[in-house]
Amino acid sequence: MAFNLLASPWLEVRRASGVRTVIRPCDLTSRFNDDPILALDFPRPDWNAALTEFLIGLCALALAVEDAAAWAGYFIEPPAPERLTDGLARFAFAFAFDGEGPCAYQDFDTLAEQELKPVSGLLIDAPGENALRNNSDLFVRRGGVASLGLPYAAAALITLQTYAPSGGAGHRTSLRGGGPLTTLLSPRRRASKASTVATLWDRVWANVPEQSGDGPGPRPEDVFPWLSPTRTSVNGEVVTEENSHPILAFFACPRRIRLVFADTVHCDLSGESGRGASALRTQNYGANYLQWLHPLSPYRNDKKSGFLAIHPQAGPSDYGDWLAWWGGGGGRPAQPLPLWEERRRMVGHLLDEADGMEAFGFQMDNMKARQWLNASLPWIPLQAGAGGPLQEAVEQAISATDAAARALVRAAKIAFYGQRQGDVGGYRLPETLALNALREPGERLWRETEAEFRLLLSSLLARLAQGEAATGDLLAPWLSLLRRQTLRLFDDIVDLDGLTEAAPHRLLWARDKLSFEFANHPKAGVRKALGLAVTPKTRKGAA
Repeated sequence: MAFNLLASPWLEVRRASGVRTVIRPCDLTSRFNDDPILALDFPRPDWNAALTEFLIGLCALALAVEDAAAWAGYFIEPPAPERLTDGLARFAFAFAFDGEGPCAYQDFDTLAEQELKPVSGLLIDAPGENALRNNSDLFVRRGGVASLGLPYAAAALITLQTYAPSGGAGHRTSLRGGGPLTTLLSPRRRASKASTVATLWDRVWANVPEQSGDGPGPRPEDVFPWLSPTRTSVNGEVVTEENSHPILAFFACPRRIRLVFADTVHCDLSGESGRGASALRTQNYGANYLQWLHPLSPYRNDKKSGFLAIHPQAGPSDYGDWLAWWGGGGGRPAQPLPLWEERRRMVGHLLDEADGMEAFGFQMDNMKARQWLNASLPWIPLQAGAGGPLQEAVEQAISATDAAARALVRAAKIAFYGQRQGDVGGYRLPETLALNALREPGERLWRETEAEFRLLLSSLLARLAQGEAATGDLLAPWLSLLRRQTLRLFDDIVDLDGLTEAAPHRLLWARDKLSFEFANHPKAGVRKALGLAVTPKTRKGAA
């Protein structure tokens, strides 16, 4: 029997009872009231992420909604599997995966003239051809994945097309560039007075974008690239949002790939035997997607290039990243975020009070996957009516932490490596010291103040909900907290109590300079970042 991504059960999921099972996409809401599906449960987090986006795209097709009221109806009463099946019925033919004709997420051509390559090439973190040739595959060793069963081959291929990194000359990146950041709302539904539950349906449906209700809906060939002759980029051709249907963003295929199937393979990841993919053929210069605003990604506004998709940065994530993820600083958030305030008003009685978000994606170094980011953060209404004063206060609080972290790192560097500045007093950093030396103190400050920052956000939201825009009395305690935590970290790192350093004066000088950044002075960097006025000093003997 042919394998079809809509008709065949292949999505591994976990239910509230702990039972792991396999479903079709239309079974997403099955047993919703007594044992709902909580999450996809494939063995790789990038597969679970990409397939969540895949389900969001499918639900956008099956249940197109034009406004918050239409959206709320399906959140309050999730559609039965039969309703999802009916909504996807006219697209089912397009999702054949291993047949003779067009195959989902694969090239329209058979690519029969291209040489066979290992199926491990579907894995974004697998070593590329150069790594294999140069024997530099350090983290994911060669030969680990020689074949994949049909479900895992589909999961890997969809993930690659969704997040495709640079792959060499003409091997195109994803519609959002290599290794994009995705942000999703993650609501929790009240299961009882004492408990809440985060279901996969709620997570999917909360992130479905609104669509125009004009006309009969998109034609399959307009949203599934594999149904039509491949749009190549051999001569610099591009695929833009202006000349495409917007829902194509969920199904774009930048890589030209055809899988080679065999009736009996041993899947090296699931351990099961059966029909699967044993190799692949690929060709460069596939579709080059430019100037798209993907519904599920935040964008920053570049002065020269316009809106550019945000990508995970190297190193640990912290709340300094959140402002851009929320769409602040002149950027654009993922489309569901500004819709959420109105949507939530209609279904808020079903939800936990605290709204959450998640951000995920590969941090790439060109063609190399360096890490997978998966971060949780609160949702705040930066784009709503209260966004102005809220955004200003949030920006000031984050800027203050950034100023404190930079001051802490510099003070620690001075304490350990500072050089005397001749007769003028004080110390400077040696020119040979690496710019990224001693990053850990700053990273610790971000980590160790996150809980307090979340509390500050809650206080700001409560204040603005009451119609009060003034936030100075909330930011002044934030200055005190940053000072206390920053100096504590400095003392912990430098060990002032021991003073065993050959030049204790240098340590004390560095600490005094660090303390000044929080002082009641117009040049104090952290106070300035918070926008707090300098308090005039009272003269002795004044009444």
